[in-house]
Amino acid sequence: MALDARIFTYEAELEWRGGRHAEVTSGSRPALAVMPPPDFPAGNEASWSPEHLFLASLQSCTMLSFVAHCAHNGLEMVSYRSAATGSLARNAERRYAFQTVSMVVFVRMAGGHATAARDLTEKAQRDCFISASTTADVSTDWRIIE
Repeated sequence: MALDARIFTYEAELEWRGGRHAEVTSGSRPALAVMPPPDFPAGNEASWSPEHLFLASLQSCTMLSFVAHCAHNGLEMVSYRSAATGSLARNAERRYAFQTVSMVVFVRMAGGHATAARDLTEKAQRDCFISASTTADVSTDWRIIE
């Protein structure tokens, strides 16, 4: 018997605001200003860039996957924080793309839950839809304590 495949569809809209500035919206969510990162022409340190949004997407997706696995296993998470660094370089087609992303994840679990939480990290990484959608090598250093 074949498994039913679920399809998830998401929408976002982008409107150019002049120069190299755009605004992204999705439904009633707050608008998000997007500009190039500061190392590109007209880049702005104070605004989100597509590159920073990509890293934030990987981090938040990994977190949501981990939180879901903890909930399914009755594990209580006290705090979660992560940091990510990604490197863009030319790929085999001579196009710039993220080649590597390194994440460090700091998690504090309720007493007696850290060992079981460590056992869920591979599942959390596997089930992150964003990391499954990239060709970048994503490495994650989990630091889980009680």
